[in-house]
Amino acid sequence: VLILDKLNETFGTTPSSLPKIQPKSRPDLNIINASLKQLMNLFLINGFAWDGNIVTNTKNNNEGGGSASASGAQFVVTFTSPATLWSGQALKVRGANPVNDFYLKTAKVLLDNAGYKVVSSSVKYANYQEINTFTIV
Repeated sequence: VLILDKLNETFGTTPSSLPKIQPKSRPDLNIINASLKQLMNLFLINGFAWDGNIVTNTKNNNEGGGSASASGAQFVVTFTSPATLWSGQALKVRGANPVNDFYLKTAKVLLDNAGYKVVSSSVKYANYQEINTFTIV
């Protein structure tokens, strides 16, 4: 069972549910931001990390008014003291594949379902943090 499926099964009918997105609908940046932030919150609720933060970097995708497109946006999701910190660092040092990038893998599925593709991604460890960086089109 995919992590996203389990989160939807557990929280889908609660106030903590992920925003509903029609398949392949390519929603605007506000909806994608809300979805990725709530995904981060669900990871926190489930004890994945002590704290989390998401920062969105965009070009001015709002030419002509209306809602900003999410295409080209870069997201930086930082978890403080994640459960996978030690194992993730150990795998990274060894150059092992696969890596413990559970949030990133789950976000990729969510974004693919929404009609976006992750075109670049990385997971880094600094001090007690896991930093997931990814860009979508």
